Amino acid sequence: MLGRGVQVALLVLVGCRLLGGLRGKLGKKSRERRRLAQEAEMVMSELANADHYLKDNFEATPEAKHSVRSSDGAQLSPSLQGLSARSKNTEACRKLSELERLVERRGGFPPCAVVNGDLDRTLLRFLIASDYDVGRAADAVDDLKVWRRDERIDSLLGTAMKSLSAQKQNALRRCMPSTYHGRDLRGHPIHLEQTGRYNWEVLRHCEPEDLVRVHILAQEYQSRVLFPRASRDVGHTVDKMTNVLDLRGLNIGVLSNLQALSIFKEVQRIDQKYYPEMLNVTYIVNAGWVFRAVWRVLKVVFPAREQGKLKLVPRGKKGLEMLREAIPEEHIPAYLGGSCTYVKGCISGPGGTGDKACDGQEAMARDLREAGELLDRGAGADEVTAWALGQRKLAPE
Repeated sequence: MLGRGVQVALLVLVGCRLLGGLRGKLGKKSRERRRLAQEAEMVMSELANADHYLKDNFEATPEAKHSVRSSDGAQLSPSLQGLSARSKNTEACRKLSELERLVERRGGFPPCAVVNGDLDRTLLRFLIASDYDVGRAADAVDDLKVWRRDERIDSLLGTAMKSLSAQKQNALRRCMPSTYHGRDLRGHPIHLEQTGRYNWEVLRHCEPEDLVRVHILAQEYQSRVLFPRASRDVGHTVDKMTNVLDLRGLNIGVLSNLQALSIFKEVQRIDQKYYPEMLNVTYIVNAGWVFRAVWRVLKVVFPAREQGKLKLVPRGKKGLEMLREAIPEEHIPAYLGGSCTYVKGCISGPGGTGDKACDGQEAMARDLREAGELLDRGAGADEVTAWALGQRKLAPE
């Protein structure tokens, strides 16, 4: 009996040591991820500063061009050379510099996917989404290049709506009320959506591929038109969106709509893979028990980083005050208690302009027509950005 007791005690001791070692390793990895996240945020913040990419004709100093290196001795790109010494000496900066060199060796980054002309911040988003694994991030960029080429994403601003009939466009406005609605107090464009009023009857008029394509178009419009304009107006880089989702009317039946769930998951996959780290915050308005049930099913497709950016807005005056702390009064829609004065309305659908375009949708349609004309003439990424910023006017052919 004593021998067996000793054996059990030894097994328990060994098990405790193994468990303690495992906990130590997990704790070390967790601390390392937090440190890298803090470093990446610091680098990202400095790159957004007006002294960097939004400064006209930015050039590094001659000393920086020739002498500044990262902590591992590798030469930094001109923009990274302009960072503070503290940022330049971080592991996050070293990994970003390494990723830039690896991407360059593999053929470079697709120009039309560089947001605001800022390759550093664009690559840093891919690095963050890849958990700071340089190899994985480079592979993700390779996948992006193949996807944009095969799906002809570079020309989507000019072709997506042309490929949809008037009947399909009317159905989209009527059944899926969403639009862009000004900017928040920090300059992030606002995506407004009445998710609770989504009517999946839209699938009688549109194919699932149409809905996915329209979502990709929205991402391209954000990246290539809205972000450059917002950056110009606020004086620093803006490359994230603020979402306001109104769930009034959300029905638990959406969980049994397999097509709707499939479309939702595909859209999330595309966002995370090809447009990573572009979310500032999502405000959920009029959330009830149905949302909690739906969220338990759907949250698995969201990275933990994005789950932490979701904010539930209380009902009534307290909720309105919460929105006012982040969004100008005139950009809060009237149906949420704001003082928006859009002429035709804040949003389409049954609670708005029906199947007619609301103000934000009309503005986007005008932009897409002009972008389409530019792309038809063979305009490149820089020319589209110049047009978005008002630096280039369309001239008659």
